Amino acid sequence: MDVISHWLWGMALTRGKVSWKVSGPMGVLPDLLAFVPSTIYGLIYGIERVDVDQAVTSDLPVAWSIYQWTHSLMIVLVLFLTAWYILKSKEHENPKYMAWMFVLPWFFHILLDIPGHTIDFFPTPFLHPFTDFMVDGVRWSVWWFFWPQVIILGTVWWNILKNEKAQRNDAIADTAALA
Repeated sequence: MDVISHWLWGMALTRGKVSWKVSGPMGVLPDLLAFVPSTIYGLIYGIERVDVDQAVTSDLPVAWSIYQWTHSLMIVLVLFLTAWYILKSKEHENPKYMAWMFVLPWFFHILLDIPGHTIDFFPTPFLHPFTDFMVDGVRWSVWWFFWPQVIILGTVWWNILKNEKAQRNDAIADTAALA
């Protein structure tokens, strides 16, 4: 999936519970942690840029080494347990729920990527390191996969913003009625 969609899905899933400054980045970190170091490595060592439309996973070995971990549900579990422990030690009122809200964008990123990647180009190793099982999906950029996702995402955001506007209007009406 594209970075913008991952960012917006992360924000939508945690709207009103986690700051967008956390949920947006958490939605894209699995890709950024894999591809930014790979890009920097390529620049340092003068490796030619890969044409993504023609590439296979083996064309980006540094990214693949990291990607296997960032797209593993095991990492999501480790992040969840770490967040839960930290929040619990700070006596947060609902540490398990907030830890889940913290990792939800990352978790959903992986779920979106499972059907949105082919076996030839960055299949999602969601069970790494326990098994090499991966799903042979479709490239997320294929129009019949990409556009329905964008329409669903747009509909989700339209509903979120519509509901928030209605709540603001209700709050204003309640305040006016009290005056």
